[in-house]
Amino acid sequence: MKNKTWKYQIGNKGMSLVELIVVVAIMALFTGGITYSINWASGKAAEECAQKLAYSLQQARTMAMGKNSITVTVKKDGDGYIVTETEIVSNTDSTPTTETKSSRVGKRTVTVKFSDGSTESELGTEGVKLVFDRASGALKTLNGAEAGAASPTFTISKGNTLRKVEIVPITGRISVGR
Repeated sequence: MKNKTWKYQIGNKGMSLVELIVVVAIMALFTGGITYSINWASGKAAEECAQKLAYSLQQARTMAMGKNSITVTVKKDGDGYIVTETEIVSNTDSTPTTETKSSRVGKRTVTVKFSDGSTESELGTEGVKLVFDRASGALKTLNGAEAGAASPTFTISKGNTLRKVEIVPITGRISVGR
């Protein structure tokens, strides 16, 4: 085996400070871009869940203002997905008929908490039951009790993203916010 000795070559002084700064700047841009895309992707599920939940509640409110009685239950299903179950009691015939529609509004990875104005708890398999008034569209009952003056709020989160779906009891207006 030959014994190698390192010799300094003339003109080879290593990296300059400018080259080092450029390499560090490029690495910082890549790291920032990756971090931003990961945060954006993780928050997308919460945003999507909030929009779908608000749409589903608004749709139930609109149907309740027709000839049907509507009860909406927002809950987690057995697989952990966030769902809305709408029970429609049709009063058009002499004998009322009941139909239940289920809609998946959120992924398993999102966390949904519900606040009735006094307490906040994580959404479970029992869920939250909402009934809208047929005449005005206002929130009539919440979990079987008459809706109070406080606005019920669903808080949906994933990662650093937080969205709120709020129902104004007097008018039944549903809004999505941060």
